[in-house]
Parts: sequence; C-alpha cells; structure tokens
Amino acid sequence: MSDASSSPTRAQTFAAMSAVLTGFQAGIISPTLDPIDLNGLYLQTADAQAGTALVDQLLQQFTSLQGQPKQVIADTLLATDNPNPPPPPNTAWLARSIAKLWYVGSWYPAAPPPAGGPPGIGTVASANAYIGGLMWKAAQAHPMGYSAFTFGYWNTAPPSLEQFGVDIPSGGGSNG
Repeated sequence: MSDASSSPTRAQTFAAMSAVLTGFQAGIISPTLDPIDLNGLYLQTADAQAGTALVDQLLQQFTSLQGQPKQVIADTLLATDNPNPPPPPNTAWLARSIAKLWYVGSWYPAAPPPAGGPPGIGTVASANAYIGGLMWKAAQAHPMGYSAFTFGYWNTAPPSLEQFGVDIPSGGGSNG
C-alpha cells in the first residue's frame, strides 16, 4: 500500500521529467532554495498553453517509464527514438515545447508547424525565464546585461559543463 505523503507532487514529477528532457541535473531544474521558482512557472505555463489534461498525460507517460535509462525516457517522450517515425503524438510536441521553454525561457506552440510554414513564434514566459534559460549554462555563458560572475571572469576558462549542472554520464554513452 502506497503512502500518499511519500508520492511525489505534480511539480516534483514535472521537475524530474524536465531534468530528463533537458539533460540537466535535477538540482539545477528545481533547486532546494529557489526564490524564482522557474519549475512552478513552467508548469503553470504548460498547463495554460497546452491544457492540464495533456500535461498530466505526459507526466503519466514519464512516470510509467521510470526505471529505464534517462536517454531512453527522453527519446520516448520526445518521439525521437524511431528513424522513420509516424507523426509524433501530442505529448511529444508538448515535451519538445517544455524542453525549449527550459532552454530559452519562451513557450513555443506544442503542435507541428503548418505544412510548409515556419515554426510558431515563441512567447517569453518572464524576464527571469530568459535570464534562467539553460542555454546560458549549456553555452557556459550569461545573458547580455546580466551576470552572476565577478569582474574579470572572462580572463579564465569557463567552468566545466558539470559545474554548470549538465548531467554528464559517467563513461560517456547513454545518459542513464
């Protein structure tokens, strides 16, 4: 019998899924002390833009894949695991939108672009989302006009990707 108090909350499940989708450590996605709460903002954004029912469907799919290697989970959720795939399901488009949201701080439509047309235009979730975008950590950089680094930091090599919170698999290969 499962104790409801020990089961993860919806926000915790969203954070765990986001860590797998982005390849970043869970502590970067949802730090213990987080005055900005990007995880909460992004969950609210996904609910508002794609609908709570579709978000819950994706979270349930993520939960059902627990125990698999992280890369297998990400490939399955993003529908990138088949070289000749059928059109991706709505949950895959949602997973892709969530990954983009974490990286660039903007919401892109959770749907395929119109036939022959450009992808949809992104909507910035918040100024904190732009500043907190994972793209800056992946590039070992910071957004223009904002830096948590001290003066003269450019005089030395940037910290490793691991120090920026990228979930680097030990021994290379899959992220499992």
